[in-house]
Formats: sequence, structure tokens, C-alpha cells
Amino acid sequence: MATCGIASPGLYQTVSARQRGQRSLGMPVVNASIEIAPSTASCEKNVIITLDGAKDSKIKLSADCFGKSMVGDPTFTWLTDGNCPDRVVRFFRNVARMGFKAAADWSTCWVLQAANPHLPGAKPSPTMGSLAPKVVCIAYEYPRTFPNAWRWIWGGLGSTLRSAPNLRAAGYFMKMIKAFDKAKEHFFKEHGPFLYICCFGTDPDFQGKGLGSDLMREVLTRACKLGMPAYLEASGVDSCRFYQRNGFQVLQEFKAEPDAPAMFLMANFQGKSPAAC
Repeated sequence: MATCGIASPGLYQTVSARQRGQRSLGMPVVNASIEIAPSTASCEKNVIITLDGAKDSKIKLSADCFGKSMVGDPTFTWLTDGNCPDRVVRFFRNVARMGFKAAADWSTCWVLQAANPHLPGAKPSPTMGSLAPKVVCIAYEYPRTFPNAWRWIWGGLGSTLRSAPNLRAAGYFMKMIKAFDKAKEHFFKEHGPFLYICCFGTDPDFQGKGLGSDLMREVLTRACKLGMPAYLEASGVDSCRFYQRNGFQVLQEFKAEPDAPAMFLMANFQGKSPAAC
């Protein structure tokens, strides 16, 4: 599932930290387990953090961010007649928690958040993990780190489905998952391993500021390093347009039911072309 926020670049803080073999395009990438004392102060500055080694509190904040980002999801608005947005947020928060718990590797999970706002010498500076994300991405290397059926169950599939806004939404979600799994298998046969973007969302308070594109550039940089295409399912036309602006192509339009809002299977092949990286 995917949604996004769109807009203009922000200000970024330069930090020094272990990079986990990643390259940042204009924005530092640090590990979530590292405490950072910044050299400048501005609440408007942002930093990208990999969630490898993140604490449970950071994972919870990241799941909360994704849940909020899905409040206007076209498919679930249709499934609920727009009557219970709070339940939609709760459901997708649980989807993200399940995605994190089922994952064996968080090195392809990121958040974009405000950099530490404290001035040099300020005491004590809080850890980066205490700041709420503005944008979150959960991705897997398919098939190497993509969770199998048992890991999804262990990750909380049952409780996640029980938190769906209604029975119709739970059934439709499972119908989508089965169709998407078949599509991923087909894409793998055609193109080999790929970076699968499972969840991507921007907190509504920060949409329209270019932050989703900032994080997506980092995700595509990782795909380039892996020599893989990136692949996702976009929910709705607006989401599809965002990904198209970030170099994704529509592979297939998908509807589990004739009158349902469109979803789009999409890929970015930049990672398969070393010259483009």
C-alpha cells in the first residue's frame, strides 16, 4: 500500500554518523540507534534516518506516521463511505506495525524527520529517536528479505485484520494482498530481484512540502546501489501521479471490484541502469 506527500525542498542539516553503506542526495542518512548532537539549530531542517537498530518507541512513532498518512486513502474511503477516518488511520497504523515486526531486516526502512533542534552546547540534547517522523518508508529486498506467510502471521496479521474499519474492508484488503502477491511474483520472473516499497506515507501536516520526494530519492538511491528496480502499489490517482513525478511507470491498473477506486502497480527501473544512478 502506498500514499505520499508532495512539495518543495526543505533545509537540511549535515551530520556525521555511520552510513550503513548508503549515499545521500543532499540530505544526511544516519542510523536510528545513534545519538546526534547537531551543530546548528532549526526546527525546519530535516534528516533521513535508517531504522536498522531502531528502538520500539521509534517504530511506534513511524507506524503512527504511516497510519495518519492514509486517512484519505481513496480505496478505504470508498469501503467505509468516508464515515470512519479514525478507524482507517488505526488500521493502517497496525499494517505498518505488522510490516515492521514481520521484517527480518530494517536497513531498507527509513524515516524523514526534523533534525535535532538544539543549539550547540545545549543540554541535554534529545536522541533522534524521540522525534516524530514526517515521512516513513517500509521496503524489502524481494525476495531475499520479503516476509513469508508465517512471518506475516507472526507479525500480527490476525489482529491487523480485526482492526479493519469493517468486515468488507478486511475482506477487500486480503483480496488485494493475494492479487498483489501474484503480481510481485510475475514481476520477479520478468525482472529479477527488486526493492519492494510496501508502505510509504507522509503525515498530512507535512504534505505539500516536497518531503515525500526527498525520502523517495534516498529509497531510489538504495535501489541503484543494489542494482534493482523499485516496485510498489499506488493507491489512487494522486498517489500515482506523485510516483510518476519520481520516475515510476504504471505497469497495470488494478481494481478488485468494478466500482472500486483504481490502484496502480508501478516500477522505477533506474536501479537497473548504472548510468542513471
